[in-house]
Amino acid sequence: MKRAPKYDVAVLGCGLMGSALARRFASSGLAVTAWNRTPHGAHVLAADGIRPSATVGEAVGGAGLVIVCMSDTEAARNALASVPTLVGVTVVNLSDGTRDDVEELARRLGEQGASCLDGATFCYPEQIGEQSAMLVFSGPSRAWTEHESTLMLLGGRARHVSEDITGAKALYLGSGAFFLTALTGFVESTACLLRRGHTLEEIRETTRYGLELLGHATQAVASSIASGRHETDQATVHVFADGARKVLGELESAGIDSSVMAAVTGKLDATESAGMGHLGYSAQSLL
Repeated sequence: MKRAPKYDVAVLGCGLMGSALARRFASSGLAVTAWNRTPHGAHVLAADGIRPSATVGEAVGGAGLVIVCMSDTEAARNALASVPTLVGVTVVNLSDGTRDDVEELARRLGEQGASCLDGATFCYPEQIGEQSAMLVFSGPSRAWTEHESTLMLLGGRARHVSEDITGAKALYLGSGAFFLTALTGFVESTACLLRRGHTLEEIRETTRYGLELLGHATQAVASSIASGRHETDQATVHVFADGARKVLGELESAGIDSSVMAAVTGKLDATESAGMGHLGYSAQSLL
């Protein structure tokens, strides 16, 4: 006989993101319990209508859907290992890890009888619940279908991307190469502009346009990489490399730590040295 859960959702891990997830579920009218390695993290959520659990077993035993948002998959695996059985429970892992980590976690949870989905948050905690927030999930479609309505509460762009349990993490980690490099480049750029006396409004305006231009450029670059055709009638690697060297010089003369720009310049230099300066920006993918 299938047990009747006391809670709709249990959240394990009450850091910034875990707390945001728990609050979103509770504000949507769900019965939520939460557990954290340091009890205070769960107890502060009581003011939001979330019941703190003293142990992982108490939290998991009272819910049919368990969201794990801990520091990494090893912490998630260790926490859930304390539960004798997870039969009848769906575990959604939102903890960081590699694809190998995710496979190992799913294997262990399967041995304990759980259904398992893996996920990744492409947003900040403050965006959880907004229509613009994107989260991706992977694993058995039957588990996604069963809990889709609950998981969709977390963001209007939440979606299931793959039957392969590693699909969500693969998308997240691969996309991280773009997001992190772009954001750190923006830090270098903004520090330089402010040091040169430009205003925040000037920076915001050029950034808004730059993001539009970047959207156009990334579509063209992705198509070239996918097709293997790197010829261009717009701007060659030579043009970009010359510009990058001048940008690097400006950052350095302003006294800015320009390690990201230096790496960009070095890669464009290497592309030129490989005899591909006449091709488009995407030719760097051939190095």
